[in-house]
Amino acid sequence: MRKFTVLYFTRSHNSQRVAEKIAQHLSCNAFQCTDNINWQGLFGYLKAGFYSMTDRQVEVEIPGDVEEAQEYIIVGPYWAGGLAPALKALLNQFPRDKVHLVVTSIGSHVDDRSGYLSVHDITSNSGNEDAVIESLVNSLLNR
Repeated sequence: MRKFTVLYFTRSHNSQRVAEKIAQHLSCNAFQCTDNINWQGLFGYLKAGFYSMTDRQVEVEIPGDVEEAQEYIIVGPYWAGGLAPALKALLNQFPRDKVHLVVTSIGSHVDDRSGYLSVHDITSNSGNEDAVIESLVNSLLNR
């Protein structure tokens, strides 16, 4: 069993970039999870906000080759005041006490932080991506 596995959902590739950086530092794989919904372009952007604001549920596909791990680092976006529906669905697949949650957004922060091993907010407004990744990775490798 691997110590860490990184899973991510992305629309604009920000969460993918973050997940791949984390995986590289931890020497593990990053697996993209999908919901088979087209979120591209202006219509996709508007639809993403609508789905998030109305708490629309989606099904998420996790790659079949995801390794069982002791801890999961799950990365995904915060849309229009809430976690992206696919990120919510992904989080429902794993017990919170095995998850380090990393959320990417323009400037929002996750409200519900209870039960996770850790929660990290990466906001483009603050330019804190590398600092948050470094802090997370150091905390995982130095315990």
